[in-house]
Amino acid sequence: MKKVSQHIISLSYLLVSWGLLLSLNFSTAPNVFAHLIAIPFLVIFTGYSAHLIFRKGL
Repeated sequence: MKKVSQHIISLSYLLVSWGLLLSLNFSTAPNVFAHLIAIPFLVIFTGYSAHLIFRKGL
């Protein structure tokens, strides 16, 4: 049961954070730093955070 709840929490974290990052991507003015460095880094970081939530729990 604990593994299932960790899986649901990590997936919901990914969906919410990547949804917000995707909306940020389309709402900001075209900027090389934001679109090529900051937003991809944030996507990778949230993916890693979700992976840690899945492996270790909250």
